[in-house]
Amino acid sequence: MTIATDLDGVYLVNTVSDYNGPLQKKSDGQTEITNGKTHRVDDAGCEWNSTFEWMNDDKTEVKMTSVADPTNADADFLLTRHNGSPTSDSVTYETILRVMRKGEKVQMTGTINYGDETVILTMRKNS
Repeated sequence: MTIATDLDGVYLVNTVSDYNGPLQKKSDGQTEITNGKTHRVDDAGCEWNSTFEWMNDDKTEVKMTSVADPTNADADFLLTRHNGSPTSDSVTYETILRVMRKGEKVQMTGTINYGDETVILTMRKNS
């Protein structure tokens, strides 16, 4: 796989989830992809480091691997493990995002499943 450096830019991050538990999610926001990687801290103080790798030569799908580290997050903030249980430890999430382009506009969308939760992730390029 090839690192997706041609996706570099600033993106709005939006999630939609079927989660209805007690943990408040605050992962939406803005991130910048530089050299196919991102680093950002969300509104809860959770640190996210992601890499983007092309899955095909047509560049219509990209694998996103995100490591979420809640070490410096809000005291009541927890992540969800793949089995659905809450944790204050780092968790790695992976998904395949569909990449759509219209001129300079780029949108990536995919689904992350873990435990009983499904998250639809959308990233829209600002610049």
